[in-house]
Parts: sequence; structure tokens; C-alpha cells
Amino acid sequence: MKLEKGKNYNENYLAKVVKLSSFVPHPDPEVNKLKVAIVDGYRVIVGIDEKPGLFIYFPAMSQINPELLRFANLYRHPEKNNSSDKSGLFEDNGRVVAIKLRGQVSEGFLLPVETFISWCIDSVNKEPEIKVGTEFDIVKDGDKFFWVCKKYYKKFNGKGKSRSGGTKLRGKVPERLFDKIIPTQFRFHYQTVLLRKCPHVIHPDDLISITAKVNGTSGISAYVLCKKQLNWKEKIAKWLTGATFDEYDYIYSSRTVIKNQYINKNAGPGYYGVDIWKYADDIVRPLLDRGMTAYYEILGYLPNGKGIQGNFDYGFVPPEEGETFTYGKHFGVQIYRVTLTNTLGHVHEFSPREVQEWCKNNGLKPVEEYYYGYAKELYPDIPQDDNWTTEFLEHLAGDKRFYMEELSPTCINQVPHEGIVIKIDNMFSEAFKLKCFKYINREQKALDKGEVDIESEN
Repeated sequence: MKLEKGKNYNENYLAKVVKLSSFVPHPDPEVNKLKVAIVDGYRVIVGIDEKPGLFIYFPAMSQINPELLRFANLYRHPEKNNSSDKSGLFEDNGRVVAIKLRGQVSEGFLLPVETFISWCIDSVNKEPEIKVGTEFDIVKDGDKFFWVCKKYYKKFNGKGKSRSGGTKLRGKVPERLFDKIIPTQFRFHYQTVLLRKCPHVIHPDDLISITAKVNGTSGISAYVLCKKQLNWKEKIAKWLTGATFDEYDYIYSSRTVIKNQYINKNAGPGYYGVDIWKYADDIVRPLLDRGMTAYYEILGYLPNGKGIQGNFDYGFVPPEEGETFTYGKHFGVQIYRVTLTNTLGHVHEFSPREVQEWCKNNGLKPVEEYYYGYAKELYPDIPQDDNWTTEFLEHLAGDKRFYMEELSPTCINQVPHEGIVIKIDNMFSEAFKLKCFKYINREQKALDKGEVDIESEN
């Protein structure tokens, strides 16, 4: 059996086989029953008696298979465990919680690899292949597999509705719903990887951009080649000559759902009960040249006065009854990525500086840029040795210039700043995020209250 990544895996919530040869003391000298393991860029609190060896690391905000928790007697309620006289730290939902104990943040959970192997043998009578560094969310044996962990989110109880728009189409799409999307022309946004998962991706001589991470809902506007619904003459011409009748057309979407994918089908109101993505698209669409796709965050309020993300207002105010819903007053758009796709489907990624300049030249607001320059110049006092990456990340995580662990600098309401996004100016399609613990803690509390975040599945 092999440890593998499932078809729809989320990079930020994979388990990982790690080898720990040492631990560090808890920073509070009075804490003598706990110590700290360092996994990549994360710190995980463990018991003082934990021995070095192989472990399975589960990241914060992931959910562990309930059968594994039951087998390992990790549930807090002993009646859920195999041994009813034993109890652990996990609530019934199986979520890995980020906590802060006596000044030390713990982001993740470590399970001895022997326990994991025993669970696999008990489940399917086979032992998995264990290799240090393997990231996975499933255990696979031939064509069969079972899940180990996944991103935790509150399930949506609606029937037949997409979390981010419209009614999901099941089975064969009726012929009248002509699909105009060309896969090589329109692309959803890539996953933004947690920087702590791959801290060594940044080097001292890298030219980097650091921007604010904001808590809204994602939107995409594109002006790309699309399939045309052909009349009978065009169909004959295509059959006889192989001619193409593709044409440039506008596409808009949420993070995961294309709103106008099908001709003669109106976009549904979506998760919010209103198509807020259409309001945003109306602002961005007129400024796109052929081949351009803009990716952005929609912030503020909805026409009904509800917050797009609760109290995260970002300086906007809710519309009063009877007031026209207005861009710039009630809601806003911040661009974080722009691409240009040619007729062959090849993509040019705008550099972070190009995104800032394009927005400036077109009257749009980009995500706020906190820093642009060489990584080594951000903290010039850090020696450029083998420990540079670790020191750089620790400085970054507590940098008040970027409002880390502070309140949001742009919200009227007192809410925690979400964090920052780092991009290396190398023309690659990738970005890395560093979230504040205060924001993560707020996320956890919201989930415990049953509050659903539209972005939580992304």
C-alpha cells in the first residue's frame, strides 16, 4: 500500500511523514511537562516524554479520519474510542486545532508512525510503505483507497445548490445549454500554498512582493476565446473545411463556479442569495483586453446589507434601505493576479509589479503592497547561512509593519488581520501565504459556532 495524494487534494492540508531527531524546550521556563517539535516551519507542542523518531504530521484545520482517531483512542469523549477508559484531545469533529499554550503557538498534531501503521494493518491487513517526506491524504492499494485527512469545513445543508453559485448540473448537460468554455483559455486560480509548508522556497537574492491578505470572496473576470454556438451553415463549413469559429467573449466566475458557462442560462444567485460576482465583473470587465483574465477579492457588503465575510468590512459601509448598491462605497474589488492567454492557450503571468501598475493605469485597486524588493534587504541583520530561512520566516510572522498579529488596518470593525501573501517575481504561477494566529483562532471559533465561510472549501 502506498501513501498518495487524492484526486482533489488540497496542498495545505496534506499529512506528511516526518523524522524528528530532537525537540526544543517550551519558551516558558516554568512549563516542564511540554516541549516543542519543529516540522518544516511549524511548531507543534508535544508531551515531555515524547521520543525522537518517525511521525505523521497533520496540519492545523485539517480533519483526521474518525476511524484512525477511534483506533488511537484520541477522542476526548472516551465512549468514542476503542478503549472506553482512555481519552485524547480531539473533539467529535476530528479537527486539528491550532492552540496557544503559555505563549507558544502549536499548529498541528503529531502521531507516532507505529500507531498509523497499526491502524492500516487493522483496517485492511496490509502495511503501508513509509518514506520520510511523503505528503498524502489517502492510502491506496491498487484501485482501492481510503482517506486519511482532508481540510475541515462545515457541511452545507442545501440540496442541489452550489456553495458559490447556481444550481449544480447533474448528469448530461441538455443540448440547449451550449458550453462555450475552451479549457486552455479559462483557468481557475491556483492554490495559494502556506509558506510554513515550504519555507525554503524563498532565498535571500529573490525579488519578492509582500501584499495584504484580505478576507472576502474570490472572483474572476476573463475576456478569452470561447466556442461559438454555430448555425447550420457554419456547422457545414466546419465539417467541410475544418474552419474554427471561436470568438472572444466574457467569462466571470467565483473561485470554483463559472457563472456564464452555458449560453441561454442565467447565473444563479449563489451562496449569498445574490450574484455579487456579477456586480464585481461589471467593474472589471470593461477594462480587459483580449486574452486577459483578472483574479480578485470582493470585499465589503451585499445589496441586502449583509457582510460578504461577516464583520470584515475593509472600510465599506452597508447600503441603507432603498439606497443604490454602489461600488467603492458598499463593496470593492482588489486585484491580486492578472494573466494574458494567447490563441494557442499559452499563459503569460503578470509580475507583481505589473499587476500594481496595470491597476493604477486602469483605475482599479490592487491588493495593498507592503514590500517589494530583495528578500535579504527586508531583514539585513539576518546572517545568510543555513538558518537564514528559519530566521526570515520568524521575523516575517511577527512583523508589525505588515500588521502580523494585529487588528486589520483597513477595517472599521475590530477584526484580526488575516496575514500576508508573498510572491517571488519570477513569472511563475505561484503564491505563498502566511496567516496570523489570531485570524486562524477566529476561524476556528467561527466553525465551532457553525458559521460557514464560502471560501472554506477552496
